[in-house]
Amino acid sequence: MDRKYILLFAIIIIGLLSACSPNGDKTDNGNTGEINGIEKTVSNFIGTIKDINGHRAIVNAKIGGGEGDVFVDLSVNKDETFQVGDKIKVEYDGTILESSPAKINTLSVELVE
Repeated sequence: MDRKYILLFAIIIIGLLSACSPNGDKTDNGNTGEINGIEKTVSNFIGTIKDINGHRAIVNAKIGGGEGDVFVDLSVNKDETFQVGDKIKVEYDGTILESSPAKINTLSVELVE
């Protein structure tokens, strides 16, 4: 009888462990995914470029539940030439530093038609 309880206990533990495993690589707005072997959150927003200084832009966007200006690193897309007034889609790692303007870790930038 002890063997039956041990087997039942082992099956329950294995079932619980498999239920707690990650459910894949999601890399859309606010979801988790694997980037360079590290699980990270990837978020995105669409905004309009207000100012460009070198490879950095100030973008007005709705981000993190509010609306305001955000520093965006345009150098992550070397194939595109951005201009003031362009509407862009920005992916970032989910972290927003509270500064004025807000700062993010830009992962990708692309023009929106």
